[in-house]
Amino acid sequence: MQIDLTDKPRPLDEKWLLLGTLLSNTGNSMIWPVTTLYMTGVLHQSFTTAGLVLMVGSIISMFGAFVGGRLFDRWRPYESMVIASLIILVAVSSLIIWNDWPVFAFFIWVANFGMGVEQTLVNSFATTIPGEKTRIIFNNMYIVLNIGVVLGTLAVGYLFDYGFNLLMMISALLYFALLLIIATKFNVPISRVNSNIIINENAENKTEPVTKGVPNQRFRLTPVLIAIGALLFITYLSYMLWETVMAPHMKSLGMPTRNYADLWMINGVTIILLQKIVSNWANKRPYQVSVILGSIIFAFSFFFLMFVKEFWQIVLVFELLTIGEMLQSPQVPAWVAQITPKEVAGQAQGFVSMMISSGRVIGPIYSGMMMDRGWMNVMFLSVFAVMLVITGALAVTTIRNKKQISN
Repeated sequence: MQIDLTDKPRPLDEKWLLLGTLLSNTGNSMIWPVTTLYMTGVLHQSFTTAGLVLMVGSIISMFGAFVGGRLFDRWRPYESMVIASLIILVAVSSLIIWNDWPVFAFFIWVANFGMGVEQTLVNSFATTIPGEKTRIIFNNMYIVLNIGVVLGTLAVGYLFDYGFNLLMMISALLYFALLLIIATKFNVPISRVNSNIIINENAENKTEPVTKGVPNQRFRLTPVLIAIGALLFITYLSYMLWETVMAPHMKSLGMPTRNYADLWMINGVTIILLQKIVSNWANKRPYQVSVILGSIIFAFSFFFLMFVKEFWQIVLVFELLTIGEMLQSPQVPAWVAQITPKEVAGQAQGFVSMMISSGRVIGPIYSGMMMDRGWMNVMFLSVFAVMLVITGALAVTTIRNKKQISN
């Protein structure tokens, strides 16, 4: 049998990207919901201490996102993915054996670094897949991500009582499978240029050639990017309330841990059933319309959260948040990919991951301090107000930028 050495290597198949996203987010979703519960309920640490551990982990994840973007643009994306997944696997496997205080925090932080690198690299690989619009690929990734969240949080809700070690063993198996997929399927060619086209950030759903590609293109923060970054920061700071203090808050209202898992299952199922409908609507409109509308809806969910006492009320509020999330979250990385040159795709997606991680840095310590003092309503009201202000700033910035281009 002869081998045709002239055949060009094929680009990454989207199905492997989606499967990798499913495995990593299922494994990840078996770690973040249980951290606060395990630290406060088993290790007997305060909510503030748990918040500090999550805050440091988010700082480390933010650094990992920066490293991942640099590695994608300036080193070897494939080797970087293999190393990142191996770091996560080693950290999660270690938690099976060493999970007392404070070694628990150390391995959580090691895993956070690997996850920060891996998430940035996954998003960067997504921008290289030919044949479909980037926003469609990110929408598909978002759906698969939430399937992973459903599976992971269900595992936590129904298996946590059987022991932390069991959860970590399952998570380690998932990350081992992820490593195998990355090692065998992600060794693909990566285009470093964008066909001499730089995307116009006001082209909305079209690509408009505005100037020739520049070698060694540098990632630059524009006013629109700064506003998007600020919105990501407050969005994920707010989201951390659900990932950290809502489980113990629901327990304080007399609800079992299983209800918290059920909540995430409902969230995930809603996204799986409705995301295609929402994304079809959003894909026909400029990015800023979907992102701003979604952010407003997301913000109001925290306003209503001040008044809920029963589980069915929490479900309704979380469904409102989910609608806002579906409109905003999958559109942002695609929007950033559109308004930045292809040559800095890794750094652009690294910026997205870093701003998400920065929100996760402040969220746990902020929510932990509020929870320790019993200031739940103050916490909900504060994130509602700040998100509205930043969303308004993004709207004004995009309008001004459009006027400047037209002039």
